[in-house]
Amino acid sequence: MRNSAEWIGSLLFAALLLLVAAEERSVQVDRGEPWGRPHVDRDLDRIKADTLRVLVLPDPLTWEKRPKATTGLEWELLERFARQHQLPIKAIAVANRDSMLAMLQDGKGDVLAAQLSDHGWAAHYTSHTRPYRMVARALAHPRREKREGKPAEDSLIVSAWSPFLDHHGKLRQPGKDVRYTVVEQTPEQLLVATATGQVPNLLVSDATARMEAKRLPVVQFSTREGKSVPLVFAVRTNAAQLLHALDTWLASADEQEARLAVISAYDNGLETRGPAQPGKVMAFGTDSISRFDSLFQMHADSMAWDWKLLAAVAFKESRFDTAAVSHMGAGGLMQLMPKTAAGLGVGDSSGVNEHILAAARYLDRLDRIWRKSIPSPAQRLKFVLASYNAGPGHVKDAQRLAKDLGLDPNRWDGQVERAIVMLNRPRYFNSPDARNGYCRCQDTYWYVRDVTGLYAWVSGKKGH
Repeated sequence: MRNSAEWIGSLLFAALLLLVAAEERSVQVDRGEPWGRPHVDRDLDRIKADTLRVLVLPDPLTWEKRPKATTGLEWELLERFARQHQLPIKAIAVANRDSMLAMLQDGKGDVLAAQLSDHGWAAHYTSHTRPYRMVARALAHPRREKREGKPAEDSLIVSAWSPFLDHHGKLRQPGKDVRYTVVEQTPEQLLVATATGQVPNLLVSDATARMEAKRLPVVQFSTREGKSVPLVFAVRTNAAQLLHALDTWLASADEQEARLAVISAYDNGLETRGPAQPGKVMAFGTDSISRFDSLFQMHADSMAWDWKLLAAVAFKESRFDTAAVSHMGAGGLMQLMPKTAAGLGVGDSSGVNEHILAAARYLDRLDRIWRKSIPSPAQRLKFVLASYNAGPGHVKDAQRLAKDLGLDPNRWDGQVERAIVMLNRPRYFNSPDARNGYCRCQDTYWYVRDVTGLYAWVSGKKGH
């Protein structure tokens, strides 16, 4: 009997420990704020009869509305949860923390997806799930050329949404002599401000750094020391069924494997690169750049272009492969789009000579578009090359956006090149000024840099 009593006592003690742990994860605080406690009784059973409403932070790693798709790591993960439980799911974008908490407690949302930590701004008002991933700190600052030196030692800017802040809004483990300022703007808003040069030093997560380094090349990212923190989802403190279902789903071995694959896809955005390296592909001989040199020279002379520029464009476009076809349908040595090629008299049976002539004519046409507004030949060349890559409509959209952002719309370097990469972000490509819509213009940013770099290389390397 004594052994039985001890066994029952042990079970009761273990149950008590579990209860305490659950209480620690489900602290219900009512400090008089409207979001201090739940105002509805809405758990998984009621959600199943309705819709799972997810309050999302507008951010590429949480939720983002893009052409023909809705993306965002946290959103994609919660979609998987909803499918498993056969739940209709709806995203409600909220960019204010107080509003997000108030909507959760009022039952207008059921889950918070905002790259939350288990100790951050929402922790004292909600119950949080087990972690779905870990993130570490990184720094972001506007891209600087080598000649500009190191970034200034300005105060570090931290978004109040950051998972690296505690529930008091203080930076956990800030490090020695680190000065920082916490601001209310969302991480996405601050990242854009960094891209346009308004924020010199921004604290971000390494997940943001990995994703954004490729599609936001006007920002440079560097890692920073500090312990990793868990990212979680949050629910109302009285939604025990929903919390248990989310935890069970996150703990599933199959789901963990799938989740790692989704996370890897978002993390694969990291790209550390410089200008295209032409040395091994260009220069077939000591006195030539390619086997098409004579054609480049003939058609560049007729259009008053430097033939070495045509060679640089051809190398960047096709690596001198006359059969190359891009995923967008551009073809041939100069990678002309079918509609553009047809307008320039190039058809399926046209040869390399016609392709080079058409490209020279197209560059000349683009130069005439920008000649009046961009008097500097060096700057105008970059607008011409950007137009060759993305189309003049997107470049004009970037000019309008540059003006809105306080940048010089008639200068490419450090100005319009910063604006054009924003046209891959919903906040900007959905604006009325973006008349041509979405553009994968991070490619255009590199295109201009690569072609001008190649042009400088061949001009200095070859004695023609």
